[in-house]
Amino acid sequence: MHKSQHSSAPGSCLLAVGTYTEILPHVQGRGLGIHLLEFDGESATFRERQILAGPVNPSYLCAWGDRLYSVSERSRDAALDISAIEDGGARLRPIGRAAVPGADPCHVSVNPVARQLYVSNYSSGELLCYALDDKGLPAGEPQALRRQGSGPRADRQDGPHAHFAMPDAAGAHVYLCDLGTDAIVRHRVQADGLAPEPDWTLRARPGSGPRHLVLAGALIVAVNELSNTLSVYGQAEDARTPPRELAHASTLPPGWTGASWAAALRLHPNGRLLMVSNRGHDSIAAFRLRRDAPWLEPLGHFPAGGRTPRDIAFTPDGAFLLIASQDDHLIRALRIDPATGMPERAGASFALRSPVSLCPLLP
Repeated sequence: MHKSQHSSAPGSCLLAVGTYTEILPHVQGRGLGIHLLEFDGESATFRERQILAGPVNPSYLCAWGDRLYSVSERSRDAALDISAIEDGGARLRPIGRAAVPGADPCHVSVNPVARQLYVSNYSSGELLCYALDDKGLPAGEPQALRRQGSGPRADRQDGPHAHFAMPDAAGAHVYLCDLGTDAIVRHRVQADGLAPEPDWTLRARPGSGPRHLVLAGALIVAVNELSNTLSVYGQAEDARTPPRELAHASTLPPGWTGASWAAALRLHPNGRLLMVSNRGHDSIAAFRLRRDAPWLEPLGHFPAGGRTPRDIAFTPDGAFLLIASQDDHLIRALRIDPATGMPERAGASFALRSPVSLCPLLP
């Protein structure tokens, strides 16, 4: 792993931020590429270290060891960009680029155990699986798992829309959210890729649009973009039995009637605090996950501090929640009260054009 040279105050970390660099139907992108920032937990302020201007629309980032991966959200000529994290985290150096077949990749993740990388294509609906070589670069063409189906929302669910894919901690399975078909599926990891057919298919509530999920032991917590809800599912001991819904909650306050879309979902390092961003209501919804019940205990809503909070991320130690407000072109920090888990505004907002993805770098 790379070693960082930033402040040792709680919450301090290095942060890679992806931005929209082009004007798209859903965003007036004015970003410059990938920004490398230093976040100082003592003053709750950001300082820019580098701008990597090569990637186009790097709308999702993930880091593994001393590698940073980003996908370019484009309907044609999409790419996966790979950078080396160097000089104690002070510099990003481009080291590779691979073509991404399909349209509008919107998520990327790495399976360190299997040395695989997963890309979710929103518009064309595929899940791509790349093998990684010993330098962390894609080796050969990706396996493409093509999905079928649609959902009841004609405006958003005309076909499959793979939005998220993530391995479990053991690296044995990959969980996929398909917003277009209201499905969450699990694929078994094999030596040469992923099993073509899923172990099981979970049917979410019609029209809900599962977007992202987190794993909490045997529980799956999914955020549903179209219905602005969270769903908690319990996995069965039988590997081929779909999980069943155990709890459900709105991410919006009672009585809210405006247009809003749930976006990012994050589980605090303590495993008990959940945060969700609402685009439209422009808030952060906080919940306590009661695993034994299970139950989602609503803790309240907090202003995001900007329009369209597209992504949120906890600092690696959980001391702060970082927020990227896409359409107000800023990021900010909320300090997490260790006693209550409640976020409190800290520091000043940092101007940054069209931020869409936050990726804290581990020390």
